[in-house]
Amino acid sequence: MQFFSEEENYSVSKFESMLQKNHILFFDVDEFEEIIEYYLELGKMSKAKHALQIGLNQHPSAISLKLLQVEVMIFEDELQQASVILDELEMIEPSNSEVYVQKANLYSKLNQHEKAIDLLKYALPLADDLVDVYSLIAMEYLFIENYQEAKKYFKKCLSEDIEDYMSLQQLLFCYDILEENDEAIAFLNAYLDKNPYCEVAWHYLGKQHLVKEELNEALRCFDFAIISDDTFTGAYFEKAKVLEKLENYQKAIENYKITLTLDDASPLVYLHIGRCFEKMNDDVTAEQYYFKAVHEDPQLSKSWLTLAEFYYLRGNHSKALNYINKVLLLEDNNPYYWRRCAEINFCLQDYERAEYAFSQAVEFGDYSLNTLINWTDLLLLNENYVKALSVASDAMRIFPDEITMFYRVSIAFAGVGNISESEHYLKIAFEKGREWIAFFDKKFPTFFSLDFVKEIMKKN
Repeated sequence: MQFFSEEENYSVSKFESMLQKNHILFFDVDEFEEIIEYYLELGKMSKAKHALQIGLNQHPSAISLKLLQVEVMIFEDELQQASVILDELEMIEPSNSEVYVQKANLYSKLNQHEKAIDLLKYALPLADDLVDVYSLIAMEYLFIENYQEAKKYFKKCLSEDIEDYMSLQQLLFCYDILEENDEAIAFLNAYLDKNPYCEVAWHYLGKQHLVKEELNEALRCFDFAIISDDTFTGAYFEKAKVLEKLENYQKAIENYKITLTLDDASPLVYLHIGRCFEKMNDDVTAEQYYFKAVHEDPQLSKSWLTLAEFYYLRGNHSKALNYINKVLLLEDNNPYYWRRCAEINFCLQDYERAEYAFSQAVEFGDYSLNTLINWTDLLLLNENYVKALSVASDAMRIFPDEITMFYRVSIAFAGVGNISESEHYLKIAFEKGREWIAFFDKKFPTFFSLDFVKEIMKKN
């Protein structure tokens, strides 16, 4: 659908003037079509409906206006009325493809996508614009997740119009869903033979090579995307990411900075630049860019998390705690954030808060071995043996082959006074993993000083 501004569109200007003067002027059918489509394009539904009403009063038998009326009705879920009009129109003009297109639109709204597809295929030999119908068929196949068929029809769109970039993007989406990486690369190479200056295709081809970790090939593609359009922000950004992976941090920074000159400032770009400086051991500049990121978008939890990680890795746990708390204010259901909060609190010897943070991490789905081990060890060190036994037992069920959990369960049983069970698990631990004795002796010396433990160690 072609878009016109109000200044450029004489028919629309004339119609607007008529409304302001509150008197009716005559428009031919083509003018009404143009006016109504213009308002629909802008989403001005009330004006579109007003124009439709006047148009149908002046041209009550105009098929094209009735089809626009149906389009509006379907949009507003007036499906029964739309169906009645479409049946009438089919009787009048059985070879009008738009009648079947709108019928398909109606059935699609009713989630009867197979029926919609049948109608659209029936419309194909009647249609002047095959691309539109091919695209609609492909979209219906997307709705029912038949990506192979959708792919076929998006290819038909491109065979009719090689610059139909919307269909190109949807086609590549299908390849991604189907995980047909090699097929996508083959298609894009063939496509670029026909349309060598398509920056979108070069960009997508680069991303496909990235999936395969073919970094130099990806870099070449992003360079061609930039040659095709030297204002293509996405290509510079992807090129910078590849350079960062290749550890060419200075070049990566240069390309990240180019994106800042082409588009609005982005906190993600600042984070990437900061990370490059950090990897170049320039912590001062890295820190400056991390703060630029949080200043640019204070609601982006990733920026605050980066600062928390930055200070945590440098042993500045007080600052790390400050920023991880900001992260949790923004996103308190992320298990990784809670785990990091627990680790920071543990370093600050605030064991009560560390325990709570570990429990939140697990509650929100972090059942990783490291989290369960660290939580168990914290509970054991705090002599919270009942809870430690519960967590360690859960860990053993999830990771039955993890030998170190037998030591922890044994320590927990001893803590709650169940010596027989402690002996049982300790014997299994010694049998399966004697190499861990020194580690646990150093971490839990009180337990290894117990008489029954010494006795088992002598016998084993």
